[in-house]
Formats: sequence, C-alpha cells, structure tokens
Amino acid sequence: LYSDFGVDVGFAYDRKEAKDHGEGGKLVGASMENKRILVVDDVITAGTAIRESHTMLTAVGAKPVAVAIALDRAEKRSLDDPISAVQAVARDLEIPVVSIVSLPQLQAFLRNSSDYSDDILASVTEYRSQYGV
Repeated sequence: LYSDFGVDVGFAYDRKEAKDHGEGGKLVGASMENKRILVVDDVITAGTAIRESHTMLTAVGAKPVAVAIALDRAEKRSLDDPISAVQAVARDLEIPVVSIVSLPQLQAFLRNSSDYSDDILASVTEYRSQYGV
C-alpha cells in the first residue's frame, strides 16, 4: 500500500509462544492499540485461532473489523453442527469473514482443468461430502 498509494499500514503477527526477550510478548510488530484490524489467515478449521486472535487484539485495545482467509473449506464446525466454521466465526464475533477462494470454486476449477487428475477432484469431493456444509 505504501509503495503504490503512500499509505503506511502497520502489521503484527501472533508469535504463538510468548518470549521474554527482544520485543517480548506474543504480538510482534506495530502497536494495534486503537486500530481497526483485518485479521488474515490461511483457513479456518474450527475457528479457535481466529477467536484467540480476536481476544488478544481486543485485550490490547484493537478493534478487529473483519477476517480474510485464503480458502473457505465450507467445513462443518463439528459433525453435529449444520453451520460452517466460517459462518460460526462471523456470527459469534459479529464481523464479516471473507475468503479468496471457496471449496466449491476449487472443485469447479479442478473439474475444468486438465492439469490435475480426476483423483484429486474425487478426493476433494469426498472430503466435502463428509465434512462440508
């Protein structure tokens, strides 16, 4: 954003384990206090990591406003729950969750691509039928 638009946007990441030296703590990078935050992750499985990030960010005075994920696997939160983990995070945290690609889009791509074997599509389709919403 800075090189193209002159907008300086800080970022931070979750270290997962707190350190007692250097920057210390779990959150590394720019201060998130009083900032509107977009949380970025690769996928949401059960939503645990996103919920933990939300808790950590609000504890330092940040305001998470949305979550962006690379792939929405359209996966059930649990085998007994009819909504997806993505839907549950959006509902529970009251923020939008957007994905770059969804599992149905990936299936359509695989169906129309000659670069991948039918076995890969069959595997993704089986996964979706077992775990998908």
